[in-house]
Amino acid sequence: MQLLNINLDKNAIQRIEARLRLVTDIELRAFAQIFNTTTDELLK
Repeated sequence: MQLLNINLDKNAIQRIEARLRLVTDIELRAFAQIFNTTTDELLK
């Protein structure tokens, strides 16, 4: 994520996984790029 200029620390990832923090649109695009998929697939 840092290579894409997205700064997410371990705590932020844990909060996302626990559904205590929302993912921003920019972060969603970065996750899609990292996992080589589309944002639509991630949102299913």
